[in-house]
Amino acid sequence: METNLYTLLPEIVLLLAALAAMLLGMLKNDRLRASAQILALLGLLAAFGLATGFLPGIPAGLVSPLGQFVSVLTAAAGFMAILVAWDMPSTDNPSETDKHYRAEFYSMLLFSLAGVSMMGKVNDLIWMFMALELVSIPTYILVATGRGSIQAQESAIKYFFLGALAAAIFLFGFSYLYGFAGDTRLASIGTTLMTAINAHEVPPLATIGIALAIIGIAYKIAAVPMHFYAADVYQGAATPVTAFLAFAPKAAGFVALIQILGLTQWEFPGLGGQSLIAMLTVLAVLTMTVGNTLALMQRNIKRILAYSSIAHTGYMLVGLVVGPTLIGGDASRDGIAATLFYLVSYAVVNLGVFACLIYLQGKPDSAEEVEDLSGISKAHPWTALGMTICLLSLIGMPLTFGFWGKLYLIQSAFSAGHSWLAIIMVINAAIAAAYYLRIIAAMYLRDPWLPIVPRKSIPVGIAAVTCSVGVILLGVFPQFILQWTRVLTLK
Repeated sequence: METNLYTLLPEIVLLLAALAAMLLGMLKNDRLRASAQILALLGLLAAFGLATGFLPGIPAGLVSPLGQFVSVLTAAAGFMAILVAWDMPSTDNPSETDKHYRAEFYSMLLFSLAGVSMMGKVNDLIWMFMALELVSIPTYILVATGRGSIQAQESAIKYFFLGALAAAIFLFGFSYLYGFAGDTRLASIGTTLMTAINAHEVPPLATIGIALAIIGIAYKIAAVPMHFYAADVYQGAATPVTAFLAFAPKAAGFVALIQILGLTQWEFPGLGGQSLIAMLTVLAVLTMTVGNTLALMQRNIKRILAYSSIAHTGYMLVGLVVGPTLIGGDASRDGIAATLFYLVSYAVVNLGVFACLIYLQGKPDSAEEVEDLSGISKAHPWTALGMTICLLSLIGMPLTFGFWGKLYLIQSAFSAGHSWLAIIMVINAAIAAAYYLRIIAAMYLRDPWLPIVPRKSIPVGIAAVTCSVGVILLGVFPQFILQWTRVLTLK
């Protein structure tokens, strides 16, 4: 599919909104600077309308199903992320510095979201690299500026340098793919690759290129062994930034992996087939196991959620091992559809957990440890209920959105003959229940540890309620998302 500016209308809107928000940050009037968050919401609503076709502008059939899926998901999740980050940086004790960079904060969010939205539409290696970096570079700034602590500065430096290393690795892999095909266009690389696979004449150059690209992109999704930064960055960043980091880079990374692996149409013979499948399998097993094991050892809530995020990356990698059902099918047989379904469920549930946590952080550095949530069900029963619903969904309890996400991944693994991989996933899901239930037990079974002062923010409350209710509604009626992720074109 050739590039057409009409296909990029949602991303163009997001970029224009980001530039406008940045200009607002240069004004002297604090009220005008604070309006950047309203502008961000309007930009995301416009992008959502264009992506869904509610607003005219994109001719029918011009955007691939995968491109439309990513744009719609990005706009919807981005809208909730803005609500979660409302009045960020915190205005509980506003300083001149806080007022100065508030607008730039929302500008960086929009720039990163534009990069995520582009990932489903890339048709060139150079474009893919630029989109991945557009996702990443603003997040380095968000981590550094979202919180005025030394810990945040340390996290930002660590995140930046490891991100630069990962970018070098996958760009090195892209250079191998270019050297193999003599072209940077994905369609051309895919055609050359399939011709070589059918002739059983694939040079090691192509296999090395794909392997390096996978390893480099593994940093974006926090897969083992490229996961070391996650816990420190999650803990050091401001909580709304942490919520954003748990979704945006992961979504962009998985879509990039689907695009790269889609070059082979999941026909690996002659391409070091067993070695690539083994590599993805080892990544999946190590990522989910290491993530869950390390989460069991944590007391800090954001570190728990960081390692939990790593574990969920491992679950989604199971879908990439399975690959698509080439004859078509739903998420119970198609690994890619199951992965995308899980990505939607994780976005909703993750934002719900962080929205509840942010609501409880009316004072700086509050609600950081599991003990800080002791007994909050008595003083804040609805917040405790919302967080419990989202945590149960992360466990995969029936009648929640997360249950269907795990079920479809497990079913797809069984249907493709990866029975032992599905069993390992089930065992890991059981292990994960321990640390999620520990948080729930603290809220309901312990006496209050410290008084919690909630954040007086209506948008944060709206985000928490919307996500919590969405977890239940989509858990009871998952068909809408299931149909949405069905038989997506990988072109």
